[in-house]
Amino acid sequence: MDVRTFPDALKAIMAQRGWTQAGLARELGVSQTWVSHVSRGLRDTTTARVTALLARVGWEVRMSPATEEPVERREFLVSAASVFVPSTNKNPYQDPSYVSTLAESLARNRYECGGIPLASRALSHVKNVDKVADISGSQLQRAVSEMVYQATLVLYDAGKLAHAERTGMLALELAHRAADTGAEAHALESLSRVALYRGDAARAIMYARRGLNLPDLPPSRAASLAMRLGRSLARIPENARAARDTLDRALNVDGLSPFTEAAIVGDVAIGLSRLGRYDEAGSLLRRAADDIGKYSPLFRAQYIGRQVQTAIKAADPGLAADRIALLTRAVPFISSARVNKRVADILRESAKWQNVPEVREARQHLKTVSSELPAS
Repeated sequence: MDVRTFPDALKAIMAQRGWTQAGLARELGVSQTWVSHVSRGLRDTTTARVTALLARVGWEVRMSPATEEPVERREFLVSAASVFVPSTNKNPYQDPSYVSTLAESLARNRYECGGIPLASRALSHVKNVDKVADISGSQLQRAVSEMVYQATLVLYDAGKLAHAERTGMLALELAHRAADTGAEAHALESLSRVALYRGDAARAIMYARRGLNLPDLPPSRAASLAMRLGRSLARIPENARAARDTLDRALNVDGLSPFTEAAIVGDVAIGLSRLGRYDEAGSLLRRAADDIGKYSPLFRAQYIGRQVQTAIKAADPGLAADRIALLTRAVPFISSARVNKRVADILRESAKWQNVPEVREARQHLKTVSSELPAS
């Protein structure tokens, strides 16, 4: 069965498998709206993404010489002679480029919508990797390590912490086998993150220090690990000075991308709030939420939620009410166990101000939205 356009390929796959648009969307890791728009030719996508998406459902793009005059092309067409056919690749998880595309998809979708809707797919990818008898060669090991690292972050955000710790250890093992210190740093950062969320600050400190001891770290890895170390140290009162120094070090790393810089600023602010530096933390959180919004609705909601909690700690009901109102508009667009927990914490922590009119109104709106939040 050959078809010549991506919209026709989507229709053929649904017919072949007996899937609805919602079912196909789940298999591809996209929204039903996206499937609807693309299958009707209302939305384009890149050739690389077409190839990656088709691979997830056992189809591929083949090229052949064109026999007719070229026609006007959309972005998603390789050429007028592109042919979309079922793939004969028996195990795509041994293809580094395929696995890398999976990693990119998990990251992109987590940034956009949170971990809950991606958790089952992330676990499925990890199980499929476990079935591969031979993950050899540094290129494949590196690609699988990155994909499993992204799965770790998905599972962490979905509240599946035991799974997240296991996948983080697998990512670390594969990175070590590939002799890729950058990938090792990634994995250790994720393990520190999971440990701290589970309340094990000592373990989180150990992972972050282990990562910082790796040679030749790229600036982004060094900043992330220093931030993780600083936040973990901030959980232990006697380490407050070391925590502050380490957070400052993370904040002053140069050469970061705009996204990474915004994320570091926001997470450093969380550590500063833990140290009681509420004014400084609030200012940095506002900056981070503003800067990161174009990249990640998930991160933006997290930082706004932290702004609310910092305002509560600083005994500023006016600012808390303002940020609660902003959070109320942000949370319906993401599905994150961490955000859901933060909303519940905010409602509990702000209850002491329920007699303050602006706080009472903001809390009521947040309660209405929170009653519709998905479970993890």
